[in-house]
Amino acid sequence: MTQVSTTFTFKNVSGVDYHGDCYLPREGGSSKKVPILLYWHGGGLTSGTREWDGLVPSWLFEPVIEAGIAVISLEYTLLGPHSAHSIIDDIRDTFRFIRTELQEILPKDAPPLDTDRIAVSGSSAGGYVAYAAAAALPGAIKAVISIYGAGGDMLSDWYLQEKKEPFLPGIPLLNEFAPYQAILRQPVATTPPTVSFPLGNFEPRNLLLFYMLQTGTLLDTLSGKESVSSALRNVPHQDRADLVRQHAPELAAVLPTLWITEQYPPTVILHGTADSLVKLEESRAITEQMRTVGVDVTLHEVEGGVHGFDTPEGWRGGPGGQDAELTRKKDEVLRSVLPWLLARI
Repeated sequence: MTQVSTTFTFKNVSGVDYHGDCYLPREGGSSKKVPILLYWHGGGLTSGTREWDGLVPSWLFEPVIEAGIAVISLEYTLLGPHSAHSIIDDIRDTFRFIRTELQEILPKDAPPLDTDRIAVSGSSAGGYVAYAAAAALPGAIKAVISIYGAGGDMLSDWYLQEKKEPFLPGIPLLNEFAPYQAILRQPVATTPPTVSFPLGNFEPRNLLLFYMLQTGTLLDTLSGKESVSSALRNVPHQDRADLVRQHAPELAAVLPTLWITEQYPPTVILHGTADSLVKLEESRAITEQMRTVGVDVTLHEVEGGVHGFDTPEGWRGGPGGQDAELTRKKDEVLRSVLPWLLARI
């Protein structure tokens, strides 16, 4: 289905525009306020684009728009050399712009946006951004949709331990670090941010996440504090969160799981059981944490789903794609998200 969007710029940093695409319900001229679903794309927090190019979840966008909800797909600061502190700033600037300026630049027959009814969503790395948005602005967000989102347990060994053997199917260890270090070591103050970078090639930025996973240094870049990963690496997993709270405020501020309280919005999480990039254990961990404090949370474990299982290519390429019953169950899970959202937004 072809969707028409209004593209807008919600901020500019060092000459770089940050864009969003607003997809409106088709009923032009209506005076009824429409709620909003924000979406942040995947790409390892280091690459990816906001465009509706086959990687954004059409299975979600299309029925949500049809149900009368505006969808906004957004850019954000990509890691390297900038940290996730810039992403938190982007989130706050996004909400400010949507509340105060967006309506004025939409078509004249656009329905009024209901900025008191905003939900957030994201795929993979975009799930981290959605989790962070709800942690930073819990009272402003009605619901969270995480599609195999990262951020459920970024203090796990998966992110902290150095890898000496291949750790992702079909991907050898990197043996040359200089191209990735060159990105990360640029001076933040004088380096314009990167907000969009196409996937699908072997440019260093597209492999930057693999470098950080292999070296166990993602949290250094996330926090903007060098050596925080090495300081945590040999600490028992169960002690890391308290240590971060007490001694690493730069990291604590960008870990959504350290800010989850009973005020956190209702959350639904979709995660494949065969995901090798963002581990299912992350979603299980954040689900358990939310349940412990009384958050309305649902985790759908999609049997046979790999990373990207919600795209046709991703599903066909995984173990579930060869099984008709698993395919039926996967489709049922995807269809369940819209009624879940409508009941909460």
